[in-house]
Amino acid sequence: MTDAVKSKHFSDPVDLNTIEYDCWHMLRAAVHDRSCGWRLPVLATCSNGEVRQRTVVLRKVERSARRILVHTDLRSPKLKSINNNPDVSWLFYDAVCQVQLQLTGLATVHTDDKIAEQLWQHETESSLRGYLAPYVPGTVRSVPESNLPDDMRQRIPKRDQLSAARENFAVISGAVKIADWLLLRPDGNLRARFTYEDGSVSSGNWLAP
Repeated sequence: MTDAVKSKHFSDPVDLNTIEYDCWHMLRAAVHDRSCGWRLPVLATCSNGEVRQRTVVLRKVERSARRILVHTDLRSPKLKSINNNPDVSWLFYDAVCQVQLQLTGLATVHTDDKIAEQLWQHETESSLRGYLAPYVPGTVRSVPESNLPDDMRQRIPKRDQLSAARENFAVISGAVKIADWLLLRPDGNLRARFTYEDGSVSSGNWLAP
């Protein structure tokens, strides 16, 4: 996404409907644009009193349902956290637009259903190679470990070599309930909040930054 295109987002920061539209338009653009800061949100989970945050890659955005999706290793501890407590928070920030977006809602884990299969088929071999990892993420090792099979460290596998990776592949979908938008400006920041019910906007309000 070029600076010129980015400048179109939030160019009218006094209209709540336009701001809400721009949020989802920029989220959808971030899926394919590696230069957009919103492509790499921070996902926060809380389970049994433990709060954890990690950077994930935004893989799909469904604006009509107000839902965002990422994929992850099925063996990852964060899936256990989500299964224990589906309440999650996503934090996005883009330094060019100087816009922060916090999304909160409910997460669902998908493994063998249509949602997981569609994302699996959509992703490139380079994105899926990591799911060939022989060790569970977070396993203690005695040396620095890339967690890739020896024969895959210097090359990208072909599609038919990824069958074992599919077994470790999972999708996290987040149904957004609240979107908290913050625009940083030298002459004073602006903040707004939107709430959703069944994928539709139920309210939009200005907040004090």
